[in-house]
Amino acid sequence: MRELTAAGIECRGVPADVTVADQVERAVASTVQAWGRLDILVLNAGTWKGASIEDTSEALWDQLVDLNLKGAFLTLKYAVPHLRARRATVIGISSLGAWTGSANASAYAASKWELRGLLESAALELKPDRVRVSLVHPHNMNSEGRAIAPGTKERDQRIETSEVASLVAWICAAPDHVAVGNVTIWPLASGLRSF
Repeated sequence: MRELTAAGIECRGVPADVTVADQVERAVASTVQAWGRLDILVLNAGTWKGASIEDTSEALWDQLVDLNLKGAFLTLKYAVPHLRARRATVIGISSLGAWTGSANASAYAASKWELRGLLESAALELKPDRVRVSLVHPHNMNSEGRAIAPGTKERDQRIETSEVASLVAWICAAPDHVAVGNVTIWPLASGLRSF
């Protein structure tokens, strides 16, 4: 936020635990009160943790489903009235795990499949109000922000968070009559097939 402010961009942060309903409701209300409207909602809170099925504890299951799914649901729930009023854009940041299972990541994949179901259903529900709902499914992101040298094998195997952000900005800037559904983004060297 300091970088945005230093660049002359007006912004504000509203801290909230997205898994706690009253905190989410306050954050949405505070945002609308400050700006008078809500044009774009990016559902980005999430985490990845892997474990085999037999090693997945109930606590790990709950953590992944609460953060990856419930957090998106609560944020969407309290934002929807404001989104309908603005013909807004909603973008959920998911994962390739929403499309394909992965060994030692069943709880994570389940939470992302459920997120896809939530947002594809929201897209149909909000369509009459011209609210656009999209999902971006990145794979092999450099989410730690490590410096990766150009031309290296690792560079070919990781995408940057800024590249995902550019895709999100492109979706938000689409003409009003255009809706974007599911978009997958991955490094070329990953060798994944298209979905």
